[in-house]
Amino acid sequence: MSKKTDTNAPQLIVGWDCGYSNAKRAVGLSTDEEPSILVRPAQAAPLDQLHGSMSLKPGEYSVDVNGEHWAAFLEPGRARINRELHGDYPSTDAYKALYHAALISACQEGNVVDRLVTGLPTNQARDPRLVEALIKRLKGTHQVAAKRSIEVREVEVLAQPVGTLCEINSYHQDAEFFAEANLLVLDPGFFSVDWVMFRRGDIQRDSSNTSLDAMSVLLDTINEEVAMEHGGEGPGRDKVEIALQNNRNTVLMFGERVDLNPYVDRAMAKVAPRALANLKEQMRFMEGEALDFILLGGGGAGFYKDAAQYLFPKAKVIVADNNVTSNASGFWFHGKNSVI
Repeated sequence: MSKKTDTNAPQLIVGWDCGYSNAKRAVGLSTDEEPSILVRPAQAAPLDQLHGSMSLKPGEYSVDVNGEHWAAFLEPGRARINRELHGDYPSTDAYKALYHAALISACQEGNVVDRLVTGLPTNQARDPRLVEALIKRLKGTHQVAAKRSIEVREVEVLAQPVGTLCEINSYHQDAEFFAEANLLVLDPGFFSVDWVMFRRGDIQRDSSNTSLDAMSVLLDTINEEVAMEHGGEGPGRDKVEIALQNNRNTVLMFGERVDLNPYVDRAMAKVAPRALANLKEQMRFMEGEALDFILLGGGGAGFYKDAAQYLFPKAKVIVADNNVTSNASGFWFHGKNSVI
């Protein structure tokens, strides 16, 4: 919980969910009913690594990283650097650039964030050393531009899917039952699929985990499925990702529009069972007890809904209304409710 301040002034709270595909930031005062949301592509690069003009496009942010000029919130393929997909992503300069951009976007007035809440993949969130390392990186004063610094006073790190639980809990008609239910929260992201199990309000750490068969694998598989029927190397993962990010069901290939829907279905049939293979095994302790709810958030929620329902056909499945931003807004609600 955050410390009491000397005044009764509202606190500025930020929910920060930086994935490998999208960066999501929720911001608002502790007196607000709901946060303001920003969703931008989660890529960043030094200015001299941009393709074409180094002038910023709409939605891109200029930031400083260790005294070097970077651009953040770039579309896939905008820069000449490869995306870093690994467990130590928060320690990279690219992550730092995105974080600085999020702080700038959050602080439209003033230069202080009172409380920031973010998440780690479930398996990392169980490691106190990783949690403390991330808190150390995010807390304190950050030189976000040559002539601007922003202070982050308090940081809390949760298991990633807890954000979705907090988000759905803030509005859903069944939220009153969550505290007494056996409840599974699924968060399919770009790099990993995370899940957290709650049993009558208590987190079951031994039945909460992470799979690395996630959206990045799905995108590659979609591309391969298209290539098998249309020849060549396929449209490319960047094109597929941009289409799905923008809720388009077609992609341009050889000058023609290709319907992605059948290829998404085929790819999901391959990827989803692998991603969720360990989930049911880890929930053997529940034999004789019903799983009441499955809550889904994250960018891949819509893709994994059917797979989750197939695994647990009697559970009630709830997909967050704004699944792409459910963790960020949930982190914000958690921060708001923690302020005393």
